[in-house]
Amino acid sequence: MTTYDLTRTPPPLLKRARRMFFLVAVLVPIVITTVALVVLLSWLPSLPEQVATHWGVDGADGFGSAATYLWLLLGVGLGIPALMVVTTLVAVGSHWGGAARLMGALAAGMAAFAAVTSVGSLAIQRDLSESSEIPGIGGVVAVSFVALLVVAGAAWAVQPRVRAPRGRTLEPRYAVHIEKGERVVWIATTSMPRGVVAFLLVVLLGLVALAAYLLGTGTEGGALVALVVLVVGISLAATASFRVMITPEGFAARALLGWPRVRVPLDEVESARAVDISPFGEFGGWGWRVSVDGRSGIVLRRGPAIEVSRRGRRPFLVTIDGAEEAAALLQAYVDRTRTSGTMPTDTGKATS
Repeated sequence: MTTYDLTRTPPPLLKRARRMFFLVAVLVPIVITTVALVVLLSWLPSLPEQVATHWGVDGADGFGSAATYLWLLLGVGLGIPALMVVTTLVAVGSHWGGAARLMGALAAGMAAFAAVTSVGSLAIQRDLSESSEIPGIGGVVAVSFVALLVVAGAAWAVQPRVRAPRGRTLEPRYAVHIEKGERVVWIATTSMPRGVVAFLLVVLLGLVALAAYLLGTGTEGGALVALVVLVVGISLAATASFRVMITPEGFAARALLGWPRVRVPLDEVESARAVDISPFGEFGGWGWRVSVDGRSGIVLRRGPAIEVSRRGRRPFLVTIDGAEEAAALLQAYVDRTRTSGTMPTDTGKATS
């Protein structure tokens, strides 16, 4: 397998960004969660054995041990931020950008949300003798979201602004020369990595099983879960694989289901090049994405991509093997059209 080296964030800036990310995404959640944990532990002896753990439209309707809030605090306040930190560091590497900064801010915000939710939910129940006296949870939830926004905003502000550097331009593996009247077509398929597809299928099957159980037992919410399964299934099928074509008419990409699709006529193509792409670093994830610099495209994997610059619009790209050859062919058509001012006729030659 060919390894593609991505453009790196300058080491001094990367070091500073990682240091601040560690501060807001690791240390801040630990401090916030520890303070909230001490408060909850000091309250446990004065709380009844059963406290409200769920509220409905008519007030508290679910009860359990006060220790439930300890697990909520640890899971949401520490577990989720830890998962976000690991995911970010693995996915971004040294290709740092706005997505990593956002994940750090959200990690700190989630810790604040969990702390306020846990402490606030028990605070309104202290010194109450009857469950009927438990007030509503609306105020606590509102304050929790305010805490999330404030802490996340502060965590975002203290981190340095690092714009992910674009991947380097890849040179064509061979020069493309198209004779007058010759028609060359390049066709290839790009798909999500098998491991990602397998994981998503496992999740989808889990949702199918859950929907079947809820519908079979007549449990409320079964229809909603079934709708989610349908939407997720269609989305996965529609975005897991795309067919990409370079023809004398221009650039085209469409899902194997037929939709979504995109077409850039040759007269709208300014230029074409092949680049290395870091999905998380440059686009904040995988799928049909839009980056902070305005580029959009089908980003299914890390590595080579064909980038098409369009007249009056931001570039569009697709990650795909053989992007160097595809870009060279499309650029050859652009150059020939500019030189001759005519479109070629079909001679039946193709490559893939």
